[in-house]
Amino acid sequence: MKDKTIKFIAAMSVLFVTAVISLWLIIDRAYASESDIKLMQGRTMYCVGDSITLAIGGDKDINGRYISFSDYLEQYSGATVINSSFEGVQIGDYGINNCIMQRLYGIPVDTSVIVFWAGVDDFIWGTPMNYGRYKDDVDYAFSYMKNAFPFTKIIIVTTFKNRSEAIRTDRGATLAQFMQYQVDAASRYGFSVVDFYNMELSPLKTPEYFADDIHPNDAGNRLIADIIYKKIIGIACSAERSHFIFQTTAM
Repeated sequence: MKDKTIKFIAAMSVLFVTAVISLWLIIDRAYASESDIKLMQGRTMYCVGDSITLAIGGDKDINGRYISFSDYLEQYSGATVINSSFEGVQIGDYGINNCIMQRLYGIPVDTSVIVFWAGVDDFIWGTPMNYGRYKDDVDYAFSYMKNAFPFTKIIIVTTFKNRSEAIRTDRGATLAQFMQYQVDAASRYGFSVVDFYNMELSPLKTPEYFADDIHPNDAGNRLIADIIYKKIIGIACSAERSHFIFQTTAM
């Protein structure tokens, strides 16, 4: 009788512990899901880039403004998302208005996330890589972001494979090398990467998501926002647990 009682108590203890663990997992998942939604509310995100970020090729709103992946990021995240982009711009500041560096200078220090998407125009317009100028521009931009935004999460986005690679054969380096340099630099500076160049998404392989040889259509912008947002959420979940990455100097 005593043995049966002990076995019964042991069995009930196991069931109780199992129930408690199961309930905790359910609550934890629910909390994680809720915190994912709330984590970006009241925060600011900047998307800095060229005509891809500007969304040339996408739909327009009633005011004639292109609807970018940044607009969908705002919908998904609850953050205030600022689109700071201009078509045909290179990274370096060589007296050309609206270049990427000029746009970085205008970002407030308490910004929570910066999505940096540039470099394809450097390739198309001939910023030399072999002589170091493109590499210097990337390093300067990344170094500036690292120092100016110590509490901001930086996400580097590479541009898809596209037909400019076949057209521009006189650059001394391939688009793959241009994009890989940013990936390598991001690793050195501790930035996250969304590497579209090495994904299947491209006008060459998934033309249904593109308006032309390089610019996404509205379906493409929605998909891009979804991919980038999942990257942000992954970072945010980790940050919430460490109580560090998404803190800003204003907090």
